[in-house]
Amino acid sequence: MWRMGERKLVNLVRMLLISLISLVLFLSLSYTFKVINLPEGEVIRWMVPSNEITKYYQFEKPDSKEFVGYFSYDGVRNTVVFQKVIATKLEIFVNRERVAVFGDGTGNLWPKALVVSVPEYLLRESEKNEIKVVLHGIVGAGISGSPYLVDMNTAIQGAQLINMFRNDIVLVGIGAAGVILYLFLLAYTGASANEKKSYFYILMASVFMILGLVQFTYRETYGSVESYLIFEKLARTAPMFVVTFLLFLIFENSGFYLKPRFKIAFLIIPFLLTGLVVISTNTKYVHFFGLLSDLYSMILVIYISFIVYVKRLLEYVFPVSFLLLTGTQTFYVLATGLPNELMIPYGRLVFLISLATTTLTKFKRIAARHEVLAKENVLDHLTGAFNRKVIEQLPKGGVLILIDIDGLKKINDTYGHIYGDKLLQRFSEIVKKDIRQEDYFIRLGGDEFCIVSNSISEKDVEHIMNRLYNRCRNELGVGFSFGFAPFDNFDKAYEQADEKMYQMKEEKYRSNKKGV
Repeated sequence: MWRMGERKLVNLVRMLLISLISLVLFLSLSYTFKVINLPEGEVIRWMVPSNEITKYYQFEKPDSKEFVGYFSYDGVRNTVVFQKVIATKLEIFVNRERVAVFGDGTGNLWPKALVVSVPEYLLRESEKNEIKVVLHGIVGAGISGSPYLVDMNTAIQGAQLINMFRNDIVLVGIGAAGVILYLFLLAYTGASANEKKSYFYILMASVFMILGLVQFTYRETYGSVESYLIFEKLARTAPMFVVTFLLFLIFENSGFYLKPRFKIAFLIIPFLLTGLVVISTNTKYVHFFGLLSDLYSMILVIYISFIVYVKRLLEYVFPVSFLLLTGTQTFYVLATGLPNELMIPYGRLVFLISLATTTLTKFKRIAARHEVLAKENVLDHLTGAFNRKVIEQLPKGGVLILIDIDGLKKINDTYGHIYGDKLLQRFSEIVKKDIRQEDYFIRLGGDEFCIVSNSISEKDVEHIMNRLYNRCRNELGVGFSFGFAPFDNFDKAYEQADEKMYQMKEEKYRSNKKGV
């Protein structure tokens, strides 16, 4: 007991340290963005308050915003740097003459830094120079940061640094999601039934991850307002599907059992919100349902964090903590319309890569372990389950479930032992498909089996076994009795589970007798 308490304390300390590391990384990244967005030259002075400039304006239909400001020219600094512009088209006028145009109104200019070199013949030294900025948007527009004037070389270097941290990292994320998608497609074909579930969830998360991250890349045109708007709608709701499938993956690998109807419920909400966003003709509703999508994604991230911390899943603490921090920051920025950087692309990227790596490593480790055990002659040759020799090598903890097939002796007497052996083989196949790969399915002898699992909690045993019982009744025409107990010492756990199983047999016997 003391050792168990010590182990829990050690795990708790590890979780806190890992959480602290994720917080340090988040704060470091936030500080880096703050530093690289600092103006390096003369800040343009606008005719409106600064909070009116650094603000995101939501549009109910395609619209534009116009800002006028002034700056002085010293004979050297003639290049304007915009750290971030959220618009589909940007026009810049200096002293009432248009000097630059970005975009054509059908694509997103965000998140690249934009650099505008103003011809020197338009500039007047020792006088005020007027600059007018016109932002065109379909769903909204805004300027982040304080546009400033520097020389061309400084402007290019500053813009490259911003784009490396903001735009290029998203391209890396899309590439990483694509590689993960490809690797798991290859692994899926040769995977076991349990592995395929996890692989499928990662595959789907990768697909929606790519769709969601494209919104964070610089794209100047799609050719029409309609195509841009459709893409924008889908990109707003894609994160819901990413987090939903990653939630399923966490459930699959945590020991928590998620009923099929709850899975359907978790998926209905993203599909419903996506449908409402897609059919919305007024962008006011796109913003509203997009906000609901962000809120739902945030709730799921919090739920995932809860599962990870309650189950003390150390391998998931860092990516989940980082995703929670970046998700909270992004939700706050979007809900308030602040001009701050959005951190969620980093959170999604770290989360997906970490979960994919952890899942692959886990299955490889389990497969290697089972391969070693198979070579040590611990397999039952008839059923393919482990035999009693494996018991001494079982990891402590979890639960032991004792299973006894109903009426096997009568079946052997009636149909013969060959038929009985085939029934045992088929029963084993059903059980092995139903349990996780890291669980141990053991034939103790005759018609007696057991499952030793670190992934099944005691409160879920009856539900899981009843589901397995129904499968056996439907596919084999036979049922079984079972009992379970916490697993630390095999003999003690066996005794407790056997007592519960005996009680189940007694109840079945009394029920059958009443039926007769």
